[in-house]
This record gives sequence, structure tokens and C-alpha cells, in this order.
Amino acid sequence: MALRGPYPLLFLTLVLLVTCLAQIIRPPDSYQNFVSEHVDFPKTRPPKGQSYCDHIMRLLSQNMAACKLTHTFIHAPANRLRAICTSRGRCNQYNECNSNTAYPVTTCWLDSPPRPPSCVYRGIPQTRRIRPPPTPHPLGIRGMLWGEDCPRRGPGSCH
Repeated sequence: MALRGPYPLLFLTLVLLVTCLAQIIRPPDSYQNFVSEHVDFPKTRPPKGQSYCDHIMRLLSQNMAACKLTHTFIHAPANRLRAICTSRGRCNQYNECNSNTAYPVTTCWLDSPPRPPSCVYRGIPQTRRIRPPPTPHPLGIRGMLWGEDCPRRGPGSCH
């Protein structure tokens, strides 16, 4: 039985409006954010007399009001990281994937608590497994590098 009157037209208009809004309002691509914030390949060479972490963290936090406690940079091509969630990793029921192999990374830790731009960082180069953000994830939830944002417990202790 078909609907009669203005209701089919109203329903069609609502469907078209929702479809258009869904095209315009998209959640941010968490993978692209992850790459821009965490992938440094090939590894950046700091200016003479400046440490890697001081230089790279200054570039990352130019518009921040406070010094970031810790941040990890991966020194591998971005296409290898995306493959972790398809063929080079183990995934759980929440679409979180851990790499099967270790990657070269540098974890930068805040060494002193002053405000930007005078934040001082020390770096810890490591080779370890990582967890990039799920791709795709309907909620846009970001993945986390193991140990990222766990300054009290140390690297590798978040998961």
C-alpha cells in the first residue's frame, strides 16, 4: 500500500537532506591524523646543536598552550602501517590491530615542565610493536602507540 498525500514527498525530502548532510559532515580521518602526528619517515634531521626530540616536538606543538608530556614518532613508511590492519597484524573484536613486527620509533618525553616554546625533551629510540588507529572505524576512535600517554607507568604499559 503506497502512502498518499504530502507524506511521500516529505519523506523523500528528509532522506535527501540526511544524505547530503552525511556527505558534508564527515568525521575526521583518524588514520590521516595519526600519520601526520606520528609518522616521521624518513627520520627528520634536527639542526646542528639541537636534539631530535626538541626539534620535532617544537614543530608539532607550535600552537599548543602547554608542553605535551610524551609523544611517539614512527620511522617507517605510512603504507606499511596501514597494512597492519589488513595483513601485517592481529586484530581484536574492536578492530584494534597490533603489529606482528617491530618498527623503529622514537618516544619523546618532557624533561622539564616549562611552558612552550621552552619545552625540553629527551628521546628514547626503540624498536617495538605498535597499534595504529583502526581503519575504517565508524566512531573515528584513534588507536594508540603502546606506551603513548602513559607517563606514570612508562613505555609499553598502556595495554
